Amino acid sequence: MTTDKQNIQALAEVCRLRGIRQAVFAPGSRSAPLVVAFSQVKDLQCMVVPDERVAAFFALGIAQQQRSPVAIVCTSGTAVLNFAPAICEAFYQQVPLLILTADRPTDYIGIGENQAIDQTDIYRNYIKASFTLPETASEAATITAKAITETTRHGYGPVHINIPLREPLYGHAEKRLTVTAPAPALPKLPVTQVPVTSRTLLICGMLEPDAALYELIRKLSATTGLAIITEPLANLHGLDTITHLDATLAMLSEGDLAALAPDTIITIGKQIVSKRIRQLLRKVQPAHHYHLSDDAGGWNGLGAKEYHHVVCDPVATLAASAGRSADVAYRNQWMALHRQAVKGTEAFGVKAPFCDWQVFQTLTQTFPKHARIQYGNSSPIRYAGFFHHRADNTVNANRGTSGIDGSMSAAAGAALQYGGPTICVLGDVSFLYDSNALWNNYLSPNLRIIVINNGGGNIFRLIDGPQRVEGFSTFFETRHQHGAEHLAQMYQIPYYFCDRADDLEFVLGQFYKPQKGRPAILEIKTDGAISEKVYKDYFTFLGNIR
Repeated sequence: MTTDKQNIQALAEVCRLRGIRQAVFAPGSRSAPLVVAFSQVKDLQCMVVPDERVAAFFALGIAQQQRSPVAIVCTSGTAVLNFAPAICEAFYQQVPLLILTADRPTDYIGIGENQAIDQTDIYRNYIKASFTLPETASEAATITAKAITETTRHGYGPVHINIPLREPLYGHAEKRLTVTAPAPALPKLPVTQVPVTSRTLLICGMLEPDAALYELIRKLSATTGLAIITEPLANLHGLDTITHLDATLAMLSEGDLAALAPDTIITIGKQIVSKRIRQLLRKVQPAHHYHLSDDAGGWNGLGAKEYHHVVCDPVATLAASAGRSADVAYRNQWMALHRQAVKGTEAFGVKAPFCDWQVFQTLTQTFPKHARIQYGNSSPIRYAGFFHHRADNTVNANRGTSGIDGSMSAAAGAALQYGGPTICVLGDVSFLYDSNALWNNYLSPNLRIIVINNGGGNIFRLIDGPQRVEGFSTFFETRHQHGAEHLAQMYQIPYYFCDRADDLEFVLGQFYKPQKGRPAILEIKTDGAISEKVYKDYFTFLGNIR
């Protein structure tokens, strides 16, 4: 038995044929035909998450891990808009989502009908493509196949199908349609070469783990003169590259700048976290910036005099190009400075009091083997760049748009898909903002949520500017006295607490243990003012070493 709307039958069946294996629903009436159709499709897991914003980020977390599209489904009206933050993040993070929004018929829009807004191309700036589902089954099958293809063609991303539906919505049919949906042949990406000079800086932005790329970067770091930057989100841990980027740049003197300024930049991957490297490159204005990617996007914000976006197979093109860099002296100068930064960080850590800085030092040293780390934005992802990560850890974050929303929801989806230890590390404000992520029947027992509670948005203490504004603590920092314990109790999630350096490693050991089939929350209480001072002292200490 299925819905009597044959175009919806065709939609659901094509999703199955084209490899969609998860659909996340936010409850509603207008989407009832999709619920009926999808729930009857073999090999398709249907999950219901009450909050639309959480549901969409939850699906993003699943798709982020498996690198294949997940369907998200909602009713009409403002429910559609509540999907928008996650869709925007998926667009800039390049995560494949198939967005299915139920709608009123076209002639119902603009006449005062309940729960009816103009949904046509509603996400226009943040999707790869938009379609309206036709009423005939054959046309609906064709459109659905095109939409699914587009989620992974020339780069991944979200694609929207808006679905006008007339009542009755709950009709049933005994027999299901048989449809076909052949997968189109995708064009092979070209392999080319880009010019590499003796002063070339390779910056690896946000990347998924890739064994071929990992081996290539290992080889290039050992045999070429490329200076290679790998932030935690590049997932190239354990290689002989510049990992402590901000610390290295904090030690850079004017004399170093003259010697180390690149004349060529090559970038792969998505966004970088470090503001310091952006500022440096805009100051020195390299002659050329080559961005290698498999999509039509790119990022041209590093101040080079000429920007070149090369649509190609990035790994093969980098391999074909980078071997020609012969001036190992350039790389050696960068790496010598980097080694000093690593030693300086270790020396500073010996004397650091209990604060956010020390907490992150301990966390990165004690993450479980093969854990997947989901960092929150603002302070956590910045602190992550101060320390080494295990080579077998994978690091993710919602850095497509770098928003506060959805970090915990995405981590929940990632944990469900991965099935292994998934650690969400976020600040107190991000945790409270996304607390509906805990209202979810699909929380994995492998999910661990670490909340760094310093009583407000501590990032505004760390960046220059906000504290000079009158009313700083009210309008920027949003000071509060809330904690995580009551939320953990409400959702029956095991809760741990720590506010002392002497206890942290012991508490982490208990926290990471199995929790009788449940996830767990660890709240680490720190002092915001002390954390601010230590953060700033760290960079002062590094700057005074040389």
